[in-house]
Amino acid sequence: MMPNIPETIACMLAATSIGAIWCSCSPDFGEQGVLDRFGQIDPKLYITCDAYWYNGQLQDVSAKVKVVSGALKIPVMVVPYAGDAPTLAAALADGCTLADLTAPYEAKMVEFQPLPFSHPLYILFLPVRPVYQNASSIQRAAPFFNT
Repeated sequence: MMPNIPETIACMLAATSIGAIWCSCSPDFGEQGVLDRFGQIDPKLYITCDAYWYNGQLQDVSAKVKVVSGALKIPVMVVPYAGDAPTLAAALADGCTLADLTAPYEAKMVEFQPLPFSHPLYILFLPVRPVYQNASSIQRAAPFFNT
């Protein structure tokens, strides 16, 4: 449940580097919308922001995060963005902040695990069903990145 920020991209790349499948939804989704999507895929880690900005207004998501994390019953990593990540993480049964999770490690280049071309990278939820995307989606987009 992350907004469009650099940390979201970093988390997605970190997940795919180890062969995990990334799935995300906007922080403006309601509690049931988040649970409907994530409940279908059995996530192992819930990554969320502490708050976000919409139309010049700060949107606190702490109550929503507490409900969703309580229902999913998985570890939660709170990424600081516009609120108070340490306070929100401390209020969760199995919460930590991005800083807490990364503190024991030194920065290094990301090493991607070799995976089959058909291995899913991310799940995109359409109105009807989830769609699993793999390396072919990157291959189709590659011409747009060549300069």
